[in-house]
Amino acid sequence: MDIKNRILAKLLLLFFLSGSPLLRLHAQTTVAGPDSTYRTPERLFHIARSLNRNLVCYDINLSNGQLNPKEPVKVYWVNREKEPGKSNGLSFIEKKMAYGYKVVSMEGQTCTITLTAYPKKELTISREGNRHVCHAKINDRPALLQSLYVKASPNNPLHVEYVELRGITVDTGTAVTEKVRK
Repeated sequence: MDIKNRILAKLLLLFFLSGSPLLRLHAQTTVAGPDSTYRTPERLFHIARSLNRNLVCYDINLSNGQLNPKEPVKVYWVNREKEPGKSNGLSFIEKKMAYGYKVVSMEGQTCTITLTAYPKKELTISREGNRHVCHAKINDRPALLQSLYVKASPNNPLHVEYVELRGITVDTGTAVTEKVRK
């Protein structure tokens, strides 16, 4: 491991051990699925984790009815444990290392992004009717992405065992999932 990665690993460890209320490191035996209480018309998809019930939400960000060219997606935490319903922005480290995104291309009301933690999978955001949706290939099928579930190792919360993508196929409207292991 080179020095840059060692420093980054130490910073992440410090962050996790700092007692951040958003990243409590307690094990959860079950994680509830999407809770309609926390759905919004702007929601594209969310990330649930095995570490706790809090959600990382990805919402469309419009400016004058159009995709905001500087920040087309708002990303934030929704607390579902200590202060249910309260939302918080991401920290600098969370954006750069885990939950941020990069705009690959943007044209009109269509934007392609990749997630920081999974840059190989492109997600395309577009307007369909009166709302925006997020398209992704899930299990090699065109689908509307609804959520991701991150299963962390109970012995090492920094180690991801797998990520499961969940969505609805575009052609048949049936549920589709894909489990990705690193």
